[in-house]
Amino acid sequence: MTSLRTDTMAKNQDKKKSLLAAGDSDLDTIASGVKFSGSNITFDRRPSFKSMKERECAKSVFEDKTETAQRYSRLREIFEMADNDGLAGLSLDEFTIAIRNTVGHKLSDKDIECMFKKVDADCNGVVDWEEYLTYNMLEYQEKNAMYDMLKEKPFPGTMIEIKTRHRDMIVRVCLFPTIRKRPMMKNQIDFTNGKYVSLSKDGVLCFWSLGMKISRTCMVDIPSDRATQPWLTDMVVMYNINTLAIASTDRDLVIYDTSANKFIKRYLISGLDNCITTMNYWVDLEDLNKATLLMGDTSGNIYVIAFDSSLRGNLFGSAGKKQDSVKRVSFAEIVRGFHNGVHGYRMLNVHEDWVVQIDFLPEIGYFASCCQGSQTSLYLGDYLKKKNSSYIRVSKGILSFDYCPNRNILVTGGMDYMIRVWNPYVTNKPIVVLQGHSKPVTHVVVNSKRGHIISVDKGKSIRIFELKDQSCIQVVSGRTVKLGFLPVSSLLFNPQTETLILATNQMVLLNRDDGEERFSDVLSHSKSVVGALYSKTFNVVVSACHDSVISVWDINSGERIIQFANAHKKTEKGVDIPMDITAMSFDASGRRLVTGALDGSVKVWNFNNGACLNEYNIPGGAEVTGIVCTQHRIYVTGWCKHVYIYIDGAGEEHAKNWKELHKEDILCIGYLSPNIIATGSYDGDIVVWSRDTGQMYCRLNASKSNKPVTDYTRLPEVKGASGSPSEKSQTNIGMEGTDSDPSLQLHGAVKRATKGRPSRALGLLSKVRDRQESEEVRKSISSNKEVHEYIEHPLLSILNSNKNTPSPGFLPRIFTRKEYDKVCKNYASAVEKILFLEARDNLDVDTASLLVSGAEGWVRAWSIHPQGGLLGQFNAAHKVGENIQTMATNSKNTLLFTADTAGYLKIWDIREYCTKEQLSRKKRERHATALQKKFVYLRVELLRKKSTKESLSTGELPEEIDKRPPPAASMPKETLKYPLLVNSFRAHTQVINHVEYVEDRDLLITASSDCSIRLWTTCGRYIGTFGEPWDQLSGVVRPKTLRLLIPRELRRLGSAKTLKVLNGGQTPMWQIAFKAIRSRGFDRIKNQFEHLQTKEDGDLATEAKLESNILGKSYKRKVRHKIPPLLPKFIETPLSIAVYHALPFVDLEPIQTIRPPEIINEIQCRRYVTRTRMKMHGLARRRGTQGGILGIFNKVLHKQNMPNYNNKTPVRMKRVVSKLQKGAQMGVKLDLSNHEVNRGSTVQSTDIDVKEEESDDALSDTESVMSSGSHVSFASDQNGSRHDLKLPRINE
Repeated sequence: MTSLRTDTMAKNQDKKKSLLAAGDSDLDTIASGVKFSGSNITFDRRPSFKSMKERECAKSVFEDKTETAQRYSRLREIFEMADNDGLAGLSLDEFTIAIRNTVGHKLSDKDIECMFKKVDADCNGVVDWEEYLTYNMLEYQEKNAMYDMLKEKPFPGTMIEIKTRHRDMIVRVCLFPTIRKRPMMKNQIDFTNGKYVSLSKDGVLCFWSLGMKISRTCMVDIPSDRATQPWLTDMVVMYNINTLAIASTDRDLVIYDTSANKFIKRYLISGLDNCITTMNYWVDLEDLNKATLLMGDTSGNIYVIAFDSSLRGNLFGSAGKKQDSVKRVSFAEIVRGFHNGVHGYRMLNVHEDWVVQIDFLPEIGYFASCCQGSQTSLYLGDYLKKKNSSYIRVSKGILSFDYCPNRNILVTGGMDYMIRVWNPYVTNKPIVVLQGHSKPVTHVVVNSKRGHIISVDKGKSIRIFELKDQSCIQVVSGRTVKLGFLPVSSLLFNPQTETLILATNQMVLLNRDDGEERFSDVLSHSKSVVGALYSKTFNVVVSACHDSVISVWDINSGERIIQFANAHKKTEKGVDIPMDITAMSFDASGRRLVTGALDGSVKVWNFNNGACLNEYNIPGGAEVTGIVCTQHRIYVTGWCKHVYIYIDGAGEEHAKNWKELHKEDILCIGYLSPNIIATGSYDGDIVVWSRDTGQMYCRLNASKSNKPVTDYTRLPEVKGASGSPSEKSQTNIGMEGTDSDPSLQLHGAVKRATKGRPSRALGLLSKVRDRQESEEVRKSISSNKEVHEYIEHPLLSILNSNKNTPSPGFLPRIFTRKEYDKVCKNYASAVEKILFLEARDNLDVDTASLLVSGAEGWVRAWSIHPQGGLLGQFNAAHKVGENIQTMATNSKNTLLFTADTAGYLKIWDIREYCTKEQLSRKKRERHATALQKKFVYLRVELLRKKSTKESLSTGELPEEIDKRPPPAASMPKETLKYPLLVNSFRAHTQVINHVEYVEDRDLLITASSDCSIRLWTTCGRYIGTFGEPWDQLSGVVRPKTLRLLIPRELRRLGSAKTLKVLNGGQTPMWQIAFKAIRSRGFDRIKNQFEHLQTKEDGDLATEAKLESNILGKSYKRKVRHKIPPLLPKFIETPLSIAVYHALPFVDLEPIQTIRPPEIINEIQCRRYVTRTRMKMHGLARRRGTQGGILGIFNKVLHKQNMPNYNNKTPVRMKRVVSKLQKGAQMGVKLDLSNHEVNRGSTVQSTDIDVKEEESDDALSDTESVMSSGSHVSFASDQNGSRHDLKLPRINE
């Protein structure tokens, strides 16, 4: 048996060698009609083709598939032979040969090695067939899921609940749009300008703005003398005439007038056979007079009312003389044609069940209606019966449908949970059937603009399908739709604003815009980014965000390679809720990713294909704040005061934890090879552990001591340190017991501080004591240099609740250093980041090997030697009060990268910082020259300060550091040391959560809370934001070869120094300004600004007099704030140049020439004829005399001789004259001497109003005036009555 097994293994080895040596040899001819199943690879028979070109193309594709399948078949045989030989799989060398000779003949050795490391996730050095297949399948699945997830969601935001006044079921929500009228063009419906209307079946009608703010509420008139009140069933908006049509169970239709904020019942259409269940209204935009009202009832009948002249007066004639009168109209009269401009049609028994929905489709000239019957599910027909009608039959009927005119498709949803897409001309079979709903589909809407189908089922679940690939791109679970227990009764989609409104007896709103503030123009993640780690092994960047999404990026192009969502999640009521990722780290090999979440879960990932390899959970479910990986061990800590150790590859039963040495939550963790781990907590404690034994080496805390301690109960007392336990002096800030629970004490102090005004009953002793304390502090400030002049902290004023506010006559209270140190110790000493300097000697007393950062922006350098301690500290924040969230360093520990909560990134030279090794003078000069050559910021600062090269070895204190000094226990006089700042610029507008240094390419990666991950050079050149691909990078990046790019938000918010660094030291805007100044001259510009002008002697003498004999030079006269004067214009001459950062502009539209109307041409022609006639009769035109109608009336009343024309005065004119005389006898005064009448205007005097319809003020003779006609109204002086007289038109 042994010899037989040996012979078999030898044969397999020979066969394996022959397959590996085969290489790219010619493949055997593959017969047609074969398939792929199991271990056999076959293909279908080749089909017949019409053209030779098509045949050759299909032949090449078939041959490629055949060759690929054959190569994978040989690769599988190689893996199977290795398995039969008893081997665990293929080693790296064997895998390289196998891949190169089969499927990867075009790959390089480096690419194959990278593939081997990706597949070998367990790091055992071999790869079997199962691992290879699993990796490829998971990679394919995750990439597909990534592509689906990266698709833009139609409704990315959360649902907005709308407070309504409805208490019953809402039967309809409609949009009341406005019609944009355009001359010589087709009118348009403006969906962005209008209002929403909602109606419930109990008669409550609400009007809403487009922002869903309720404007007014009306009550539909329902008879109150009935035993049972009718229900309202449906409503349509007749937007061309500003009316509403409402149907009820009384089998009638009521039309209400809503113009000018009215709600008046105008018409009542009765005589309908059954109750109306659904309605639709359509308006012809080419002719707004034409409209169609369609209705369906409970018996399956269809009623149509067609309007031909809806804008020309009333719909059904006059409603009566009373304003609130209602006209009753019978539908039978409409059908018989008793009303002009209105036509009625009745189609009986169209459906076998009541009509659920009806709609008019003007693009195809049909109307569509649906019901729940199987034989008459959907009807397509013409009420004029000019076209053939057809039915669409679906089992159990159709509940909803919608038509897309752009694609000419009809989408239906029914009781069988299916969504079908139809060709309206082919009704026997649908084009596409979409599945996914688990309940009947009640509403379907097509978004023609995006090509989406929005569907809602009875369970209130919303699904959005894409028509392009018939896939579901978004699902909104019905459990998240807060609409109560009732199904959705009405749905409205605004096609322009892309707003979706759902209604039951409540209403919710879904917007396309999520409404969240975006701090960055290009987003890498949807939420705040936790970290971004660079994998040198695979040359990729791995990032994670609070949305529980992990992404892998190509560092050369910025493109997303793979992404997997819901990395950490919990399931509640069947819904997966993503949990925030709070920590991440690579394992010791760099091939796997370890992430921690908000719920205390820890997962190990193969980030190349998204496979979860292992999972752990912290006891208690505390948030994970730090992860450190060593060989076969994972150290996890969080808001639990413990450190948990998990064995890589084993279960949770092998986990253990170290004893609790922290009194507060642990915020960070660090690792120093081979056996040192450090943890930092909220109270500032840093515990250095032994990795092997779990025992504490020492404890560090700058707020308590500058020396390491080994016993927590015995801290060395520091003289003058307010944080030492030996001091029990009571302070006046009300902080007794704050060590036990600082958060509760802070909450109570804030509550007491904001409770009310201080009491007025202040004793004299308390006032004198406050003043004496202030004077003593001032004396100590002037005498002792160690006490800072001004000490400020926001918590000092909040926690000072026991002290009353001094009276206005006394000086404000100055806080002591002890009070400041105690506040910082309890509330501002958190450790956010721990960084070990591995290149330094950690056993040296005078060498700092541990850097910590955190609250107030302090970075401290510690020596972990038992006799070491705090060797140096400096404030690395851009502004006082900002925190340092993250740090990074290079392998030689010569550069330190810090990032604060304001978004600033700083680079420090720590080559000689807190270390014994010091450079010689020549090396220091060469080092300084190299730094100046590399960093633009350093050149700018040296040029501004005019410093020498030797000054590069020293640093400077920030300007406002005196207000926030370090704790006195840290001995700031000895430890306050600043390294050289070589670069500083603003990289983000929000908090920078992580900084990663890519040493082999000299690049920096920053991850921020503004949802962006950016790539920079160390000199400050911006390359791009991940998610927005940039030009391909290769090898070491040279800043001079990159384009000058600045993120858009930094152009708005970046300082001048930041912009100068990002521009590579160039100042393009200032160069333009300097050119303008040189061209104009500085003296001319200087005269325009007061602050640039020199003060006169008189002003200086006045300022010298403003000194007090008591207060001395510190006295300053009170200056009232005045509005600053307007600066003069910068541009004085046409030759000057104005410098603008940005100028808004809009595209100009061509101006159309306005042609005068025909009536103007008619008036001009009439005027010319009149003047010509006057010249022919020898009548000269009188200037300044009254003309037109006024002249006629004055001539008639004063009985002037009329011109002698051949035509006699008609009888109708005599009647007018007689009526005018009667009006004069009644006391009407006609004095129109000082009035001029224009066409279409009204002349008002004290007793007469004259309105002209078609008159001309230039007509001076009677004949031309009488040919145009006038309307005159007289007002009597006695009773105020008005008499209207119509002057007739007299033709020649």
